[in-house]
Amino acid sequence: MSDYCVIGSGPAAVSAAMALTRRNLRVVMLDAGISLDAERRHLVSQLSERLPHEWRAAEVARLKEGIEATAAGIPLKRLYGSDFPFQSGGIRWTLQSTTTGIRPSFAKGGLSTVWGAGVLPFHPADMADWPFDPSELDPHYREVFSFLPCAAARDDLEEVFPIHSVAPHDLQPSRQAAAFLQDAAQARDRLRRDGIVIGRSRLAVQPRGAAPAGGQPCQYCGLCLYGCPYELIYSAEHTLRMLRSRPNFRYVPDFVVDRLREDHNEVTVTGYDRRTGEPREVRAGRVFLGAGVIPSTLIILCSLGEFGVRLRIQDSFYFLLPLVRVRGTPQLQEEKLHTLAQAFIAIRDEEICRYLVHLSVYTFNDLLAPSLRAAAGPLSRFGSAFAEAMASRMLVCGGYLHSHLSPGMWITVKNSGDTTTVHLEAEDSRRAKSVARRVGMKLVKTAASLRGIPLVPMIRFSHPGRGFHSGGSFPISRERSSHTADLEGRPYGFDRVHLVDASCLPSIPASTITLPVMANAHRIATLAAQRGL
Repeated sequence: MSDYCVIGSGPAAVSAAMALTRRNLRVVMLDAGISLDAERRHLVSQLSERLPHEWRAAEVARLKEGIEATAAGIPLKRLYGSDFPFQSGGIRWTLQSTTTGIRPSFAKGGLSTVWGAGVLPFHPADMADWPFDPSELDPHYREVFSFLPCAAARDDLEEVFPIHSVAPHDLQPSRQAAAFLQDAAQARDRLRRDGIVIGRSRLAVQPRGAAPAGGQPCQYCGLCLYGCPYELIYSAEHTLRMLRSRPNFRYVPDFVVDRLREDHNEVTVTGYDRRTGEPREVRAGRVFLGAGVIPSTLIILCSLGEFGVRLRIQDSFYFLLPLVRVRGTPQLQEEKLHTLAQAFIAIRDEEICRYLVHLSVYTFNDLLAPSLRAAAGPLSRFGSAFAEAMASRMLVCGGYLHSHLSPGMWITVKNSGDTTTVHLEAEDSRRAKSVARRVGMKLVKTAASLRGIPLVPMIRFSHPGRGFHSGGSFPISRERSSHTADLEGRPYGFDRVHLVDASCLPSIPASTITLPVMANAHRIATLAAQRGL
């Protein structure tokens, strides 16, 4: 029997495992563990040992395969041209949904293989419905930043969101972003009176890579959204490598968990081998479930035998808002830059809503350019000169709303013989779309301060779940009842099973989700370790 078992290898799972192994506890991690194919892995390894000017065009083209933006936006992201983060080969259950954008990941590292790398905490004012004081997460934010890199600047945003990292490093903004941030700084007092705070983005990007040649710092090659050849963008797989070097940690790939059963002082974890289909089983004193909101919810419902029960998954609604700047930035296509979010905008305005609204600002990149051209519709007929002038002025804001303002998704697990199906159905999104448009109109009113005009008619809405800020199917509650979890993430009906991913969040504020999920997972694992076996 293993003492402690962690299910999954995404950010929540590795954070819980770090909390346990640092206390010299024995941990086994079970993971479906789908990985990048060997041929592409070899290509990335080769590129990581060279500088961008030494790369061949055909090699770079391989990394960009399969990603084509349209007027509707960008499709599910790939990593290095591969769709392995969303592959489900060997998984015995199927997902059925036409109205949601969320998808599970069975990849080693989970969704952190393709995330946007934003690392803001949740704002305490937006956690009023949480059953513990938000300050309880503060020490765990700091613990997480001991293995999670952070590129951040000390600016106005720090007054809204503290930087919990002890040693943040700098990442150079693009010229478009620098101009935008400079204009925002000059208008900071007016913006603050309007409830708007703007600062540099905070990103989980490390200062140097881990290539055999000693590791390169960021080369600003513009490939961030396709996959960094130097592996500077954090993935939970990086922490997994660290964990695997520890004698008290064991990683078991290709293990798909389908049920948990408590019996006296242990939990039996049953599942099957993803490659062969053979049954597999592990027994542990405690289990920490961090497989992602859909798989974790499925595992708990199947374990309880609650087929046909409808549970609500909460979501932070996602939208895209283009913004045209008065002043253009020439020769964008020649600029060396990173293409992750360049700036963050925090808006709190009671006339819009009582919660903070978060916007991530992206500047020009070759992935967004086709989407902007398509979204421009008839304006694109004015030719390449017009398109270039527009691109030099165009920013794209990716917005998020608090889950209390957003449509949720209803999940139902159905079982018929050997067939298990997960049905997802989205709630109506008209209210969230109305709030998003009011956000756009507020920014129109501050156009003089921003020196840019939001194109509200061009706002693009996604299906619920498309922003992947989802969770809360078994929300933590001080008084545990059916379909909730206690303060240690234990779902009703379990004493030795702890949910550690977003499925146990009481609500989902608008700012970036991964750092708070990791901190909460670290908090739960720490409390469970103190409880002992």
